[in-house]
Amino acid sequence: MALEQQSRKFRVQITSSDNKLSNSEIDVVMDVSDVITIGSEIRMKTRKFKKKYLKLIDDAQKIMPQQQATYKNKESKKRSKKSVKINASVYWNLGDLFRKFNDNVENEFEIINYGAALQRDFGLTMRYVQELIIFASLFEKKEINDFIPMAIYRALVWKKNQLEEINELENEKIKLLEKGKKKIFIGRENYKKELQFVVNRKVNQETMLCCKCKSAQIDDFKKFGPWMCNSCKLEVTK
Repeated sequence: MALEQQSRKFRVQITSSDNKLSNSEIDVVMDVSDVITIGSEIRMKTRKFKKKYLKLIDDAQKIMPQQQATYKNKESKKRSKKSVKINASVYWNLGDLFRKFNDNVENEFEIINYGAALQRDFGLTMRYVQELIIFASLFEKKEINDFIPMAIYRALVWKKNQLEEINELENEKIKLLEKGKKKIFIGRENYKKELQFVVNRKVNQETMLCCKCKSAQIDDFKKFGPWMCNSCKLEVTK
């Protein structure tokens, strides 16, 4: 029972309220059932989580001050919408920041409104933050080349699972880094097609479809041109 009590997560909600200066203040609310369970520890645990979350916001501001952590001043909504080019290394630092925060709190806290809090306090969707975390996990900091646009890195992140399944992820990562070193321009749409071609080629090498009945057969050997299964061959030769 003691072990079960130790391992359970405490549910928290990150809230925001306006103060007299028309700024927003972040607060953390614990779930009622957890308040009853942990009793006098509630204040300590609330402060512990709030401190970590506020540090996340402050650190994100230092990394991307023009876009992140806009909660402090509502007038920021009137800021210029002119786009600013941000290097991939900046996004890597942001992804690494979220990765470390998640690793630090995930075993102890469950943020029940995390998606809404990210949108409000950072202007980022949960999906985008997850992509940044994958990006920071897939590449080491020293591997990031700012010649390669973030859009290209994201294209690789989107195909990560498919490339892993066919054991091509590491190869594609190496090829991308080599292109960056040689300063070879890569268009996003062309790169997406290139990655899809790698996936399709691998699948087609392993799965042959009968040109007549369209049934599939796994084959270790490359075949060129139309292929027909044995049943259809017998039917045709009758």
